[in-house]
Amino acid sequence: MKMREKMEIYGSILKTNLRHQFPWPALSAAALLILTKLMFNINSLEGAAVAQPLEMLLVWIGPALLATVFLPEQNLEIRDVVRARQTGYLPICLLRLLYSGLTVILLVLVFTGIMKAGESQVLPYHVWGSVCSALLLGALGLAGAGISGNAAGGLMVCMLYYLASYGLGRRLGVFSLFSMTKGYMEGKGWQLAAAVALTAGALAVMKRRKQI
Repeated sequence: MKMREKMEIYGSILKTNLRHQFPWPALSAAALLILTKLMFNINSLEGAAVAQPLEMLLVWIGPALLATVFLPEQNLEIRDVVRARQTGYLPICLLRLLYSGLTVILLVLVFTGIMKAGESQVLPYHVWGSVCSALLLGALGLAGAGISGNAAGGLMVCMLYYLASYGLGRRLGVFSLFSMTKGYMEGKGWQLAAAVALTAGALAVMKRRKQI
């Protein structure tokens, strides 16, 4: 198959998924952004207070966008159609992961931009840390949903990790979701690495099981 033909096929797949798979996760993530703004004071914040709305609620945009990557194929009819395509299911999942991950970054940038406009002292590590934590929580949801075959299972994994992170605090070390709120900044890069590893591992397990 020629490169141009491949590009046309993947372009068509991307348009279809943006039209049919993406709207509800995107709307859910946008609703979380609005909810975070309503539930927290985001104006004139300093230090650890800047991180509270980011780590306490905004990180859930990760699961909203990533734990739903496999959601359409929970319908067996859709799953059979997708898997019968010449392109295969894995490239479709990778496309969804790409635009979902980029949307996480975009929404964090939008929200921190709003905070900065409200004279909060948002620093680059707040943006970086929020993206890393959102992607980690999202990757946990994706892995749980993919391996269990149920998006609700993925969200349950996210909730358990969130509660464990809240309860254990620094005992989770670099993998604590609330590190910036507690006043320490190291470890967010490890969360991003864990998100990548979880995503790759989940896809590998699903491929071995012939789920993708």
